[in-house]
Amino acid sequence: MFKARIKADNLKEFIGTVGSLVDEAKLNVNEDGMQIKAVDPSHVAMIEANLIKSAFDSYETDVAEMGIDVDKFKTVLAVAGKEDMVSLEKDDKLNRLVVNIGNLTRAMPLLDTSGMPDPKVPSLDLPAFVSVSVEEISQGLKASKSVSDHIALTTTKDSFRLVCEGDNQNRVDLTLGKEQLEKLVSPEETTSLFSLEYFALMVNSLPPDRILHINLGTDLPVKVDADLAIEDLTGAQGNVKFLLAPRIDRE
Repeated sequence: MFKARIKADNLKEFIGTVGSLVDEAKLNVNEDGMQIKAVDPSHVAMIEANLIKSAFDSYETDVAEMGIDVDKFKTVLAVAGKEDMVSLEKDDKLNRLVVNIGNLTRAMPLLDTSGMPDPKVPSLDLPAFVSVSVEEISQGLKASKSVSDHIALTTTKDSFRLVCEGDNQNRVDLTLGKEQLEKLVSPEETTSLFSLEYFALMVNSLPPDRILHINLGTDLPVKVDADLAIEDLTGAQGNVKFLLAPRIDRE
């Protein structure tokens, strides 16, 4: 049994971050809230997204899991206005998720979850930490798309840099000093090379004013955390964690 009601904007954000990496996912629900853990088809990136129970206007459930078509779910939610309420209910008899938005009802068949294992998040020692808004780095990511398919993330004690180098001396270099960052801790210089496409998908799945908490090392994965479902009175009602593997052919 699963039955819940939530503001459309918060559910859109949750599903939108997941949809940045995967088309299908296993939605786990329990008395504490809902969670999705998934790895992209290329096994390059991982996501863990959560909404706690207090994110919902009403919430009733047993422990359950549902396989969802993320793209279809996003399409259904696209018709909802920012302040609309979305009602969700699992139809156990027909194995489908029923979504109500105002006078609209959409029933979505649930997918088989047997091939959707819960990935384990590896424990990593990442010495550098950066907090920065999406807006501060989105311009650099946009400019890099025409230069190369990979991007280097570098930290020093004084700066966070995004460097993209292509052929014929094409180069984009975005350097952010401490005054442009929310926080910077880098006891040593770090640098790793990543897929530009994947990193941009992760970052751009969030609003421009959202703060990213980025953990980095040298030739190690990058971990990106951000709050979800932020309410004026109660603060963040959810969280998303991305993990992106490095490219190891950096020269």
